Amino acid sequence: TLGRDAKGKLCFCVIYLAPGDYHRFHSPANWIVEARRHFAGELYSVSPYIARTIQNLFVLNERVALLGKWNHGFMSMTAVGATNVGSVVINFDKDLRTNLKEQPLPPGAFSQLSYKSLPNSLSGVPLASGQEVGGFKLGSTVVLVFEAPDSFAFDVKPGQTVRMGQALGHIH
Repeated sequence: TLGRDAKGKLCFCVIYLAPGDYHRFHSPANWIVEARRHFAGELYSVSPYIARTIQNLFVLNERVALLGKWNHGFMSMTAVGATNVGSVVINFDKDLRTNLKEQPLPPGAFSQLSYKSLPNSLSGVPLASGQEVGGFKLGSTVVLVFEAPDSFAFDVKPGQTVRMGQALGHIH
């Protein structure tokens, strides 16, 4: 799923990873991750059919949102858990624990960790375009939301298979 707001400044991309797909996710650009939010929630299937059927599915499910900035403003990458896939791993955050039977947070609540004050930090965790960020214990969904200049255009179409390393879009 692709979209832009009416001003053309805020873009989003929803990437569904089927159970047979590659289960890791990589940085879409050079950016700085400033914070992580772990939202407690359900683990409903995120199959395209269910995503069309259950309103606000990606808000209901357990998820880990990485928030930060890139050259053009705000950038976020959210790993959404799913049935049998609540376990999300973030490579640079060894303390993150998801899909716990004894969830310390009620559904909808979140815990937040700031990476801005880490030792030797550049106001966060720098990620390079294509760098592996983390993965799922099976397939699931990654939601990107980012600011971009008006000249940004997606290179992929809704429903198109995306391969690791493939550009999602470009700035003219």
